[in-house]
Amino acid sequence: MSTVKVTDVTLGEALDKLALQGTESSSKDGEVCLTRAARKAGMPEGALDHIVKADSDDMGAVIDGLNKVSEDDAALLASRSLREDFDACIDKAALPNGRSPKAQSYAPPKAAAKPVAGKPNLKPAYPVRADQPVNSPIELTKGLVSMFSSYARDEGQKKTYAAAGQCLSNLAHNAGFSQEALHFFAGGARLGAGSVVEHLPSDNDKAIWRSPRFTQGLADCTTNATPTPMPDS
Repeated sequence: MSTVKVTDVTLGEALDKLALQGTESSSKDGEVCLTRAARKAGMPEGALDHIVKADSDDMGAVIDGLNKVSEDDAALLASRSLREDFDACIDKAALPNGRSPKAQSYAPPKAAAKPVAGKPNLKPAYPVRADQPVNSPIELTKGLVSMFSSYARDEGQKKTYAAAGQCLSNLAHNAGFSQEALHFFAGGARLGAGSVVEHLPSDNDKAIWRSPRFTQGLADCTTNATPTPMPDS
């Protein structure tokens, strides 16, 4: 991998495009914040150079490309900690004309980001029979929407999670989680605090949740979700 020194300006522009997925353009302050976050995370110059040369707004494609060169660097780019730092930069960035970043709709569910302070509600929202296996993604949809929506900042985010429900359930069902984890998802506990991963039953389930592929899948589901508009009154 190249060891050329990447300038902060070119890196900031590339990260801005990547983190916002082409939906908006951040401010210069936002680009500086993103650059600092990437360097603070310890991403090597070669990986940063890869991001600059990719010049892409497709996070999944960039991660896959980087993974062919360095699995560790790809995992770092897809990591929960770096993603939440990027989200913080986006939230803080002052955009032209005072617009809020459209990328907030892209932001992965808070349950996949840093834990939310408070005591989680572990009571299932829906009845689940532990003796019956979860055989279909549709059995997970209501529960996952309930679980993720409990972390939503506003009604708009709740609608995004509702629209992403089928995608989230397909992702979770096909990821290789244990039946115990699938039952937990199906129950749809409105956690509202902490993080989903800390309540998963096994280390393997937690590893799947934290994996670059699953983390990116969560982001893709919310990115591509199209909330149903409210009818005109």
